[in-house]
Amino acid sequence: MDKKQFNTFCKKEFEVRGFKKIKKTFYLLGKDLLCGIDLQKSDYSNSYYINYYFFIGVFNDTNNYPVCYDLDVQGRILAMSKTQTISGKHFLTSAIEYEEYTEEELRPYFDKEFEERILPPIHKGKKYILDNLGKLYFLTLRKEEVMQKLNTGDG
Repeated sequence: MDKKQFNTFCKKEFEVRGFKKIKKTFYLLGKDLLCGIDLQKSDYSNSYYINYYFFIGVFNDTNNYPVCYDLDVQGRILAMSKTQTISGKHFLTSAIEYEEYTEEELRPYFDKEFEERILPPIHKGKKYILDNLGKLYFLTLRKEEVMQKLNTGDG
């Protein structure tokens, strides 16, 4: 895929799952959280990172959605490397070299990430993140504040 095809593919994959684009980020409102997804171009290669963020709380005003810098929990969609190897073996990477893939090759990785990591908290709420800390989700910033949000009833 070229860059334009990759961007079109991502947009379609996000929108088919209910995400709506607001400015540069795609958002989907969940039970007691908001999920955002965006594309981050690599400065070093023809690759993109697909970042997803969870913002814990109630978000009713689409004109005032948080931005990536306000995230509580984050992750990246992973795909199996096509050309890069470590000790002769391909590996899961967040730097997706879009020119190396077809839509059909990338779709299973998107499906897996959405089914296992992105959509469950949207449908089940922040408790799903709390129950899977250290397994599927990791706290990197403002750990105490995020834990408080995850443990309280009001987000």
